[in-house]
Amino acid sequence: MLTVLLENAEMSLAKTDRRMAARHLGLGGRDDLTARVLAEYDLTRRLLLEVTGHARLLANRPVLSRAVTLRDPYVDALSYLQLRALAGLRGGPGEAGEPADQGERDQLERLLLLSVNGVAAGLQNTG
Repeated sequence: MLTVLLENAEMSLAKTDRRMAARHLGLGGRDDLTARVLAEYDLTRRLLLEVTGHARLLANRPVLSRAVTLRDPYVDALSYLQLRALAGLRGGPGEAGEPADQGERDQLERLLLLSVNGVAAGLQNTG
């Protein structure tokens, strides 16, 4: 049971892009919360590697490690589109990024949904 828990945690951490997570968290405008979440990620990663004795994530699962590495560029591109859509949709009245009209808002919502589905498919989980 513990081995499965550690393997699942390692896989989730390996699929996490820390820089992209920071950008998503930054949309919330809470630097304190962003710092806390990223610190917890760093701590969890460090402790997991210490417990497993691995030098890097997925060190004992080379096929999965390679698959994650190969998918990263595609998932990153979709993640950037997702950030663009989120930023555009979250813009309040008078703020930069606010959709000009309902048509643009509809396009951003569609882009957001497609990017969420694409990221989930690329990561082979809910993203």
